[in-house]
Amino acid sequence: MQYFSGDSHIVEHADCFAGLSERYGDAAPQIIRDYKGKPGDWYVCGPMSVPVARLGIAGNRLDDPATDKLIARGYEGLNPGVLDGDKRLEEQATDGIVGEVMYPSLNMFTWACGDTEIMNAAFQRHNDWIVHYCKNAPDRLIGIGCLPIPDVDLAIEEMTRASRLGVRGFMIPTHTPTDRPYHHSDYDPFWAAAQEMNLPLTMHIFVGTSPDGGMPAHWGTPGGTIKGYTMAFTTALNAMIDLICGGVLERFPRLKFIIAEYEIGWLAHMVERLDHAIYRTPHHAVDYLTMKPSDYFHRNFIATFEDDKCGIATRHGIGIDNLMWGNDYPHHDSIWPKSMSVLDDVMDGVSAEEVQKMCFDTVCELYSVDKTKLPAA
Repeated sequence: MQYFSGDSHIVEHADCFAGLSERYGDAAPQIIRDYKGKPGDWYVCGPMSVPVARLGIAGNRLDDPATDKLIARGYEGLNPGVLDGDKRLEEQATDGIVGEVMYPSLNMFTWACGDTEIMNAAFQRHNDWIVHYCKNAPDRLIGIGCLPIPDVDLAIEEMTRASRLGVRGFMIPTHTPTDRPYHHSDYDPFWAAAQEMNLPLTMHIFVGTSPDGGMPAHWGTPGGTIKGYTMAFTTALNAMIDLICGGVLERFPRLKFIIAEYEIGWLAHMVERLDHAIYRTPHHAVDYLTMKPSDYFHRNFIATFEDDKCGIATRHGIGIDNLMWGNDYPHHDSIWPKSMSVLDDVMDGVSAEEVQKMCFDTVCELYSVDKTKLPAA
């Protein structure tokens, strides 16, 4: 059997941000060495700062002192394939997989800068770089682009440009400004363009238009980061309800959304609960829906998982066709290089046909992968 990760990452090269601060000032993302005396290379964007290597330490534990030394090396501490597409293929083989869909890492935070002109400049750099990264193995390396939502015109322009270069899907923020949720009519030209171009759109964990990740007030309380990891799915659920109950998926029925890295154990109950809620209070949704919310979910959404036993136990309540596995490489909570043993455990008792659907077939269909270009099982 072949395995293809539907949720992996690159770590953007420093060149993706070179010169942006000179053009836009400190509000722009930049890479700074030993930022404020802290060792390593740092992504800095306004008040946000993230150690670069923190996002590329797969196979290492955060509570291991050796990991701190690795992070302090910055880009030099990353595995070679994180920055080099050709070497990435060797790291796929180490994990027993044949390909990956790769999202940004550092640019996940760029949406929170609040300036769509800066976003667009940074995302153009990202999209050009990811095309170059994937060029020698485009069916094994599926690079996902970034778009400067909530600026619809800029987003359409960049989606058109980057897709012509070969980008096959795009990330958008999971949460947007509260006065312009995704069911707002301002976004309709963008949804129409994405549908026309047949481009999947991903809403990824911890990606939003504000630094709080869509979870204001929770991060600073006791256990704040733990709360963030545990409750993050509520931001995806909120966006999903906006898209369904606000009529977006009725108006644009061929859109395809990926809900990435929120795991899936919550989905079966929430989709069922949404059907119940709209039955009880249909006047709180638009009046032109023609299906139950669960039907829109099954038609228009795919959710990724990594090692979610609860989610796999409820897979039939979610829908096998709506699930896609990913190893999250090279982030610290990735299961690389042990994906095969983890999957053996998580998929215990699951039929080979269902495993192949969730771990290979769905991602290949979604991104039109030429399977003849993949290594044999």
